[in-house]
Amino acid sequence: MMDFLGRISISRLTLYFLLALLGLASVLAGLRLLPYALADLGFSALLILAACWGINAVFARVFATRSNPESVLITALILVLVITPFGPTDRSAIGFALFASAWAMASKYILPPGGRHFFNPAAFGMALAALALDTSVSWWIGGSLYLLPLMLLGGALILRKMRCYDLVFSFAAAALVTVAVMAGGDVQTALDQVALHSMFLFFAFVMLTEPRTAPLGRARRLATGFLVGVLFAPEVHLGAFYFTPELALLAGNAFTALSSLRRWTRRVRGVPLPEAI
Repeated sequence: MMDFLGRISISRLTLYFLLALLGLASVLAGLRLLPYALADLGFSALLILAACWGINAVFARVFATRSNPESVLITALILVLVITPFGPTDRSAIGFALFASAWAMASKYILPPGGRHFFNPAAFGMALAALALDTSVSWWIGGSLYLLPLMLLGGALILRKMRCYDLVFSFAAAALVTVAVMAGGDVQTALDQVALHSMFLFFAFVMLTEPRTAPLGRARRLATGFLVGVLFAPEVHLGAFYFTPELALLAGNAFTALSSLRRWTRRVRGVPLPEAI
């Protein structure tokens, strides 16, 4: 296993993990073990993948730069796995998916200072689409126990490859403690709902650990994980404003960037940057 992890890049590992999740979800949908039609899942996957690929190609040409095919596919697959599957007659869902895909790709080009990603592209596309179109994603991939073994296996491999245990554990601890504190009476049910029947694991393993936006240094990783974990809890709000998982992650991205400004200028000085996804 160590030889495998030593040879494979984090981008390739993440891509294989997302493809495995989509493949298993397709099988489960075909067996009617997920509440989504296989035809809808196939249509939405093809539409989002095609949109991300085409829009990215346009941006790459406009900005005269080479794109990373794995990065495009990873962002597209994340959107496929969090936007509720839809059919060709659902115009509002198609519009939302295209809007989110377009801005996810755009964020890779128009937002990165010095060539870096400021925000997680998929989270940025989802959040902007939700704000503009007054809807939100369902994070449907996180709601089925049938997917739990694969989720844990793939997540463990990503953690081993990234060695960002402190980031994920601080996030998990902050999120679960916040949920428990705000749950009121039935703490066990609230924790079970978040840990096993939500996007909690997918968010932690795939979204939080993105190398291009993940914090460097133990102190920053602990602080970022804590911040995102607190904001991730469903009941956390500022007045009438409630955070969504994608907004919690964007807040963590902003904190990471502002707390390590020197890191964001390294590309300008010619210093190689970590692998992007």
